[in-house]
Amino acid sequence: MSKSEKTFDAVAMMRAARDRISAEIEGMTLEEELRWLASQEIDDPFLKWLRDRAAQSGKGECLAPPPHSTPHAGPHGALPSK
Repeated sequence: MSKSEKTFDAVAMMRAARDRISAEIEGMTLEEELRWLASQEIDDPFLKWLRDRAAQSGKGECLAPPPHSTPHAGPHGALPSK
């Protein structure tokens, strides 16, 4: 088996994103972090649901299950069992 050269390094991308976000939210309170998160543009409906759920947690509200439009999500956002 020959080894092909990587054209995309997912681990490096995730580490760079983590480092950028960590620098942006460093020193913020939980409330400030939640406001920062709510201000970020998110296109994926499941990620929007997660963001909204995080923002509502601790407020005693009953949260609806996530949208089912995400192809990898099964009922209640869980991955389908095989």
